Amino acid sequence: FSLIGQQQAIELLQQALKANCIAPAYLFTGPLGIGRSLMAKSFTQELICHGVPPEQQARYRQRAQDGNHPDVLSILPTYLHQGQLLTAQEAEAQGLKRKAPPQIRIEPIREIAHFLSHPPLEACRSVVVIEEAQTMTEGAANALLKTLEEPGIATLLLIAPSTDSLLPTLVSRCHTIPFYRLSQAETAQVLEQKGHKHILEHPELMEIAQGSPGEAIIAYELWQTIPE
Repeated sequence: FSLIGQQQAIELLQQALKANCIAPAYLFTGPLGIGRSLMAKSFTQELICHGVPPEQQARYRQRAQDGNHPDVLSILPTYLHQGQLLTAQEAEAQGLKRKAPPQIRIEPIREIAHFLSHPPLEACRSVVVIEEAQTMTEGAANALLKTLEEPGIATLLLIAPSTDSLLPTLVSRCHTIPFYRLSQAETAQVLEQKGHKHILEHPELMEIAQGSPGEAIIAYELWQTIPE
């Protein structure tokens, strides 16, 4: 896994792959900007290549990276606008401004059930990634619970800030993988790698970030909008 820090998470997931003891669902917990989504992408690639002939793995990885592998489904929170579900990025592109944050609604959760009702097309298992799982509506959470009871040949990856942010019944059906804030050296390494070395020149922003490279980048971008 190409991830800086999070050694415990890396070891837990590597052991699951090595022992061929992959859980039907994982819950990646921890604050924003510390590598949960990056790990989900890396682990997804490992899962769809697990048990696949080596000569096919590079193509599978690339397709998963490009977001067009037939056995991978990604779910994001959305806004409901004129009967359409729009992600935050899509809403922004259309110039829509909403006060409330986007949510994971029941329609995409039903899409998961439909997606998993068919066997995987290429890989040995299907993979579903649910970003910001804590934004699920009550109906969506209950619908997901039914899917988690019988996921079929699949692994679901849920990403949320903590176990407290989800229904206990959902958490009980997932193998929780905790993620932690990075050390100062690890945070600096990530920022340099991502082309944000200039943020290191602002110790006050690094203090705000508290071991989250993602929060450091957000804080810097916000600081840039403040007039002198």
